[in-house]
Amino acid sequence: MSIPGIPSNVTLKFAESWVQERVSKKRFEHIEGVVVVGREIALAMGEDPFAVELACWLHDSCKEIKAKELIEIALSHGMVLTPDEEEYGQILHGPVAALTVHKELRITNKEVLSAIAEHTLGGIGMSITSKIVYLADKLEDSRPDEFTEPIFEELNAIPFKGTPNAWHDYSNTTEADLDAAIVVAISLIARNLLKKGKPVQPKAMLVRNHLLKGLKKD
Repeated sequence: MSIPGIPSNVTLKFAESWVQERVSKKRFEHIEGVVVVGREIALAMGEDPFAVELACWLHDSCKEIKAKELIEIALSHGMVLTPDEEEYGQILHGPVAALTVHKELRITNKEVLSAIAEHTLGGIGMSITSKIVYLADKLEDSRPDEFTEPIFEELNAIPFKGTPNAWHDYSNTTEADLDAAIVVAISLIARNLLKKGKPVQPKAMLVRNHLLKGLKKD
């Protein structure tokens, strides 16, 4: 399938092979699971599964690059870093992945690039594609049930009996449900970080509060 800003040679199979060469076996298995969930949600919501799947395949392509190198790559591309990004360089693996696929794969589609860049902390003004990729990353099958179940509930996702938690019916899921699920996901992540005495990223909380405000207006 061809969509604007995606070179014709960048098929889903190409993206899969390209990523597999860049990450460990364990990381690749996580990525495969994210693709499964992303495709399910996209199809159920009538969204373009190609854009979602492509972003899912590419989202963690720079995950295993060390924090120092991520910072160097970001700066070399002219990114202006926040103090948090300079201190916790690993949170840049999404934005750096977007920069990398733009440079190496010639992808210019803003929706796909934004979905890759925003999959860790979210973003203000996220597209539906970006929201789906964000949630797919949090819901793939290796995540613990105590984390995923509250998110699935917000999505009105009904599990199919006898299958792993990656297989759900999202036919009743709306964009507002995506927003509510992201709010829950960020809240759960923040709670876990606070419990461990680790810092919570301010950007994630800004995204949470922005979405929460929008939900209260509806």
